[in-house]
Amino acid sequence: MNQDRLIMARNFINSLPHACYMGMRIDEIGLGFAVMSMPYNATVNGDLTKKKIHSVAVSGLIDTCGGLSVLVHQLLPLKTATMSLRIDYLRPVAIDQEVRARAECYYISDSVAYVKAIANDNSSSDPIATAVGTFSVIEGRVTS
Repeated sequence: MNQDRLIMARNFINSLPHACYMGMRIDEIGLGFAVMSMPYNATVNGDLTKKKIHSVAVSGLIDTCGGLSVLVHQLLPLKTATMSLRIDYLRPVAIDQEVRARAECYYISDSVAYVKAIANDNSSSDPIATAVGTFSVIEGRVTS
């Protein structure tokens, strides 16, 4: 992976207070895809008795991972913002598990990027949630 993209990805995550506060990490990036994870964190997720990551925190991870997948697309948009994001929750997060999201930016038009994502905990065959979304491409991009 291009070192410049990795630096850009880390700068993106570090510029988002919610991502830092919730402990989001970049696990992998490639041309048009990103994988991120988030550990259970009682301060953010609140329920000390069940130790489950709240669905709102999962939404934040999916949204952040989706934006990152746009930024590392081969067309290299300079900025992006979420336009719409539909998340279908299939089940709750398992107790005391981290959540991992994988998002893929599969198409960019003149001003809109299209993303699909999936979130898992300890079971990759039993997803927590799936998502599809659109992200604006705010500034120009390099075409090649």
